[in-house]
Amino acid sequence: MSQPRNPMSIPETVSFLEQLYLGRFRWDLLRPFPRQDEADRKIGDDLARSLRELLTGRVDSDAVDRTGRLPDGLLDALQEHGFLKARVPTELGGLAVSQFTMFRLIEQAAQVSIPAALTLGIENSVGVGPMLPYLPEGDLRDLIAARLRQGTISGIADTEPEGAANLARFTTATQVGDEYRINGEKIHVGNAPIAELLIVSATVREDDGEHRRLFVVDTDSAGVTHTARHEFMGVKGFPNGGVRFDDVAVPVTRMVRTPPRDDIRLTLEASTMIVAGRLFMIVAPSLAIARQCVDWSCRFVSERKIDSRPLSEYEEIQRRIAESAADVFAIEAVAEWSLLSPTFADGGNPVFEQNAAKNIGSVIAGRVVDRTMSILAGEGYETASSKAERGSARRFPLERALRDVRNFRISGGVEFQLDYWTAEKAIFTYYHPDPDNLAEIEANRVEFDGLTGTDLSDRNEQHLRAAARAVRELSRICLSVARRHPDPATLAAHERPLILVSELANELLTVALVLAKAATLVADGHPSADDLADVYCTSAFHRVAYLRDQLAEQDGPHFGRLAATVLRPAEENRS
Repeated sequence: MSQPRNPMSIPETVSFLEQLYLGRFRWDLLRPFPRQDEADRKIGDDLARSLRELLTGRVDSDAVDRTGRLPDGLLDALQEHGFLKARVPTELGGLAVSQFTMFRLIEQAAQVSIPAALTLGIENSVGVGPMLPYLPEGDLRDLIAARLRQGTISGIADTEPEGAANLARFTTATQVGDEYRINGEKIHVGNAPIAELLIVSATVREDDGEHRRLFVVDTDSAGVTHTARHEFMGVKGFPNGGVRFDDVAVPVTRMVRTPPRDDIRLTLEASTMIVAGRLFMIVAPSLAIARQCVDWSCRFVSERKIDSRPLSEYEEIQRRIAESAADVFAIEAVAEWSLLSPTFADGGNPVFEQNAAKNIGSVIAGRVVDRTMSILAGEGYETASSKAERGSARRFPLERALRDVRNFRISGGVEFQLDYWTAEKAIFTYYHPDPDNLAEIEANRVEFDGLTGTDLSDRNEQHLRAAARAVRELSRICLSVARRHPDPATLAAHERPLILVSELANELLTVALVLAKAATLVADGHPSADDLADVYCTSAFHRVAYLRDQLAEQDGPHFGRLAATVLRPAEENRS
């Protein structure tokens, strides 16, 4: 590969998704599909069992949803057992678990309590513990190590009342002698009501201009005020809130000394933490909810009849349950590749795939919950507490799951905004200027070498070949879009094609990972994986066709004109 064109590329490593952007279907990179090391799996099994027992014994999920609070003593218990610093080295009192074991722990926690799982996710993905490996030797590293030994709770304060998508940060840090004075306000701060340390983003004026920097701030510092504990429509009980900083004095040693980046909102290290952290905070609970929905659907239809005919015998019910099971399989495949990829063995994170995983997992889980709601109908829409009051044996909290899962499409970046950013900052960096493999794309040849004899069924080998053709077509679509808008700034103003291209890439990535995982399982004697892959890919290619149709549309409706008409009364009232 030539020199990478965007910051997500890792020198000397090859990303399947990065290659996919360029029209290359690198099936060889996915085989054999990665698995968790057996010894690590056993560690994860034991820890997951212990965590589930701890949470089941202490958390009444209905009560947490009703009161909006986690039970007293839970955080102390989680800290005592090491779960709040599961990724921290053992010499600092942590469990030093692998990334995939951490994912499994959060998914297990989410099956008992989404708010508890999110608290674990924040601490173990974007708290001060995960930041430690990025810090050079010095006062700040020593401080954080000491606080981790003491069992600190932390979080990251970045989003501001002006919005999360702004590149600028309105919170400022002004140097006064050997201190910085921080002023500003943050909202939607995970773990804010319980955190003792916060990683705070702020704008700093330096000799060469203004840069976004990160500071580690004690929440009991003078001038730090907790403004409100946020209540959301879902994830009730997750400690989340606002924080105001009024001339908060922070020693200069508390600034994270990493090179500033003007093209991203945070430092590169923090952005890398957040990209991987979305797997813990979003994909893991999304998978937990989707998995539960399949279980609830099966239990419901196995007990219900319509005019003496079992609900499970109806074709549409069978189709919907099969699609949900295949969707769970897809989320598993994406998570496993994103956290077990051989890229790690080469010393790098599969950042392209991890970035895509957030939208893939949350969108798929949303489909599963919606499908389950239609199957359970009134019993799905009814709250668990209402079912308990009337003595129902089926108290599946699907109504709560619907509220919770909707959060994951907006948390960590609204899905369409993240798709737009990915296309602009990643995909189209390879098409402005022309891609290095331009002749290959224009020749429109598709290589099918290695796509037969895979242990997959004939239908799935057809899906494989269809995926290879679709990946080549993706590169031709990207080339066409880029040539219609040769100026990257002009292309960036046309948001819709960028969003659609990113969605298309995500669909094709998931198809490839599903097929690769299935091929490995079938070879190991698990034939049901063939059906799971076939069901998933069949539905996925319907979505692919729909996305292609939209991208091919040249003269569509005048959305801007209609939007201006609709917006006019609001703008007139504002003036």
